[in-house]
Amino acid sequence: MQQLLISNVYEGLIAKSSSGDYLPALATDWTVSDDALTYTFTLGDATFHDGSAVEVGDIVSSLDAARGTDSVNPDAKRIALVDTVTAVDEDTIEITLTDRDIYFLDTLGITSAGMIVADGDDTDRANTTNGTGPYTVAQWNKGSTITLERNDAYWGEAPLNKTVVLHYITEATTAMNALSTGEIDVLTAASAETLDFFESDDSVLITAGESTSWMTLGINNANPVLANADVRRAINMGIDKAGLITVIGGNAVEVGSMAVPSDPWYSDLTEINAYDPDGARELLADIAPTDLAFTLTVANNYDTKISEYIAAQLGEIGIAVAIDTVEFSTWLERAYKQKDYDLTMVLHVDPTTLSYYGNPSYYWNYDSAEAQRLASEAKSAATTDERDDKMAALAKLVAEDAASGWLYSPQTMVVASTDVSGYPVDRIANRFPVSSITAVN
Repeated sequence: MQQLLISNVYEGLIAKSSSGDYLPALATDWTVSDDALTYTFTLGDATFHDGSAVEVGDIVSSLDAARGTDSVNPDAKRIALVDTVTAVDEDTIEITLTDRDIYFLDTLGITSAGMIVADGDDTDRANTTNGTGPYTVAQWNKGSTITLERNDAYWGEAPLNKTVVLHYITEATTAMNALSTGEIDVLTAASAETLDFFESDDSVLITAGESTSWMTLGINNANPVLANADVRRAINMGIDKAGLITVIGGNAVEVGSMAVPSDPWYSDLTEINAYDPDGARELLADIAPTDLAFTLTVANNYDTKISEYIAAQLGEIGIAVAIDTVEFSTWLERAYKQKDYDLTMVLHVDPTTLSYYGNPSYYWNYDSAEAQRLASEAKSAATTDERDDKMAALAKLVAEDAASGWLYSPQTMVVASTDVSGYPVDRIANRFPVSSITAVN
């Protein structure tokens, strides 16, 4: 749901383009102090969907609520370094940080923590909306469709379309039929089956977009056996990632750490702990076979071919893997929150997930003083170049230490009717702005 609301229904002080440029949004311009601890924003003229004007008090209350001790905002951790949010005058907001945060502008532009709502608005946000964006929510059939209607009073550039209906379709065959019959015009996250189906169809266009996501084999570093870095390395060396990509139908890239080629801190680390079953067996030679038995806890929204492939591959190097498939809500409570698992598998989509290896309380239980130092120094970097150097070093460190396994990074495969254009294809896991979609004349 957040993917659909951010940029379409709700907005922040700034926005961010698919190419990574920061753009004005509710703020027309901003400055950053020399010590990078004070951000000053000039508010533009904008209104909420209910017609009320956006005022500085709305900015203050929204950010204070998102960072409050009782906040339920899923991105609250992203603004943990905010010290004060102050209305300087009726057009100016000043935000101070307790420490430098090189990701702060990203937080304000592309996360739920930076989205602005009206001060005192008693809207039931679980069922209705009142944002500032180019669309209002006209209808929401939970689990099925959400209809966005153009906000004709929008303060910014008007959308190129009047109505957009977003469908939630879980079955590939159903999605293919919907595109074939014209029920839908754009299909995101297309499966290998879908791509094969439309490969020779001149009425559609298939586009591979850049993504920032990683299918991650989570390893519980608190497990006494998995705390042994050689065991973790053997797990990584025992899985043929290229073979797995073939099994899932391609359209993914092999990565050696939590970084993808479009990241500014990326370097090719795929040779670190690369596929080498004989080498993996050597690393496990001194480990009792009875200790090499783990449960792979997997949410049921992932293709079973992936978990079965992992279990088979690790079985060949002497590691017994039992697959426990659970509801996503169970996975979230048991594996993510309680950290009750041996191995797990999840698709991470936060562009800065690499920095979480600096948090020993995260569900991986990875506790490395060096990782914590690098993550901290990246976050408080004075320049993006400095940040990128620290993040690159962090990516290499966790790769060498096999803190997790990185199975692949899926490409964003979009299949769309040739009758439409302007749909986004890059980095759409967290946002899918629709205002540029239009019919082809």
